Amino acid sequence: MKHVDPATARSAERPAAAGLSARELRLGYGDRLVVDGLTLDLASAAITAIIGPNGCGKSTLLRGLGRLLKPRHGRVLLDGADIAALPTKEVARRMAVLPQSPQAPEGLTVADLVARGRHPHQSWYRQWSPGDEEIVNAALAKTGMLEFAERPLEEMSGGQRQRAWISMALAQDTQLLLLDEPTTHLDLAHQVDVLELLQKLHDEDGRTVVMVLHDLNLAARYAHRLVAMRDGRVVAHGEPNEILTEDLLNAVFDLPAKVIEDPVTGAPLVIPLGSRADL
Repeated sequence: MKHVDPATARSAERPAAAGLSARELRLGYGDRLVVDGLTLDLASAAITAIIGPNGCGKSTLLRGLGRLLKPRHGRVLLDGADIAALPTKEVARRMAVLPQSPQAPEGLTVADLVARGRHPHQSWYRQWSPGDEEIVNAALAKTGMLEFAERPLEEMSGGQRQRAWISMALAQDTQLLLLDEPTTHLDLAHQVDVLELLQKLHDEDGRTVVMVLHDLNLAARYAHRLVAMRDGRVVAHGEPNEILTEDLLNAVFDLPAKVIEDPVTGAPLVIPLGSRADL
């Protein structure tokens, strides 16, 4: 029998609290079906990036996983339980969701927005506490927004607003983070900052991160697992070097490309060769 060190065993057991999966999931809007019959197990204690062409169902899937969109059929399971049957506050204490282009009331300061991340942890007998204040300040500091805490959100640039929303998700203090295009509106340096922050959150306490990304090379560099989608279905999922092949890029994105090894990280590096029409 193979010996397992007790400390290693405890570490391996910790991420189980962040398990998320879909079973025969169908999602859509009005008469339009976007995701059809999708079954997927997302790796616990890992960073997973959902990739695919525009309109393939990436954001719709994330909304379904985050209980922002009610399934027409099938189930989303959080730690093995049907997420639709769980109390809203319980879900919010275990999973933070940052959708695309979130909206906030006018006049809200950055600190006010981030403090909303603490709402799931409060009740009539547990009001705002010094611990909440500490968590909010830590979230602001991690995203470089502490100095802007008292500024109105609408005065922030697009990139600063995005970092404020990410701060709110961090203040929710969950083991599972779902983010739809977390690098939207950010320049390249801030995109890297955000992704390195998410990587740090995973590395420090085993958080499960699931995010939608368009940039394939950033996805390959920062994600442990990729889920490739097309036409509302999962085409392939696995490690980046298994997924980002020239054949799959052609099949999923209609993109002729050369895939080489990233000289810095060893991850796959996608070099587009032009559209099919150019070849």
